[in-house]
Amino acid sequence: MDKISVLLLAGLTNGSVYGLIGLSLSLIYGTNRVINFAQGDFVMIGAMSAILFMVTYALPTPVALLAVLAVVLVCSLALEFAVYRPLVKRGAPPLTIMIGTLAAAIIASGIALLIWGANQLYVPNILSLEPITLGPLTTNLQQMAIVMAFVVFLLITWFLLYRTSFGLCIRATGAQPRVAQLMGIRSSRIVRFGFMFSAFVSGISGVLIGPLLGGQVSMGVALTVKGFMAAILGGLGSPFAAAAGGLVIGVLETFVAGYGSSLYAEPIIFLLILLVLLIRPFGLLGDFEAVRR
Repeated sequence: MDKISVLLLAGLTNGSVYGLIGLSLSLIYGTNRVINFAQGDFVMIGAMSAILFMVTYALPTPVALLAVLAVVLVCSLALEFAVYRPLVKRGAPPLTIMIGTLAAAIIASGIALLIWGANQLYVPNILSLEPITLGPLTTNLQQMAIVMAFVVFLLITWFLLYRTSFGLCIRATGAQPRVAQLMGIRSSRIVRFGFMFSAFVSGISGVLIGPLLGGQVSMGVALTVKGFMAAILGGLGSPFAAAAGGLVIGVLETFVAGYGSSLYAEPIIFLLILLVLLIRPFGLLGDFEAVRR
């Protein structure tokens, strides 16, 4: 029972990160029908920037966190203005734009490699790592913060999309972009918000998960894959479905590694995704896409 509790908590922690990346991917997809393959690199930038500002420059934690978020947001604007916007102006199809984001991810990893090197680095924790016992569970504040961040960002996204007029504009742009433009909605601002909000979420995820996983420039690619898997499993058209898919993948991955081998985790997850898509092509909870089409 103790092992199950430990694995469940670890799965929820990892799944929260995958879910947040899936939520970010799905939110951007909902505004411009494009998969941002650089999304996981924002997590990497958040974690590695924390090393830069909190270790190298030894800034106070609040100042360092603001600097990390500033770097992540600037990188998101650079991705939009240097990659997404020029390709859209030239009438590039979504697949070409997705390849462009993949190229940007590779460039970002290369720059990070020149700055920090290929070795795994220590990411300073912003919350205590001292063990805390909650019934049968043993956790720490840093781990709890990851799960709490997952819940908080889900609530913020829900409130934004369904309780504000701006959220109505986001949903209108995702459902019928041409009609939304005819109604006076500036889709360029909606897309920019999608990039910036998603980068903000991923940057926070990097700061929180970095002390537990360690910082490495190659972590962005792996996290992008996990986030994409979460979005496909849950349903790419809905941020909340993608977040749920992240939890499923995180828990399944942890239990397979705990009772078998981590080598079998990804093949089993991909098999699960294939089986789900054969039954429900739009994902477990992807009703949005099915209805829209």
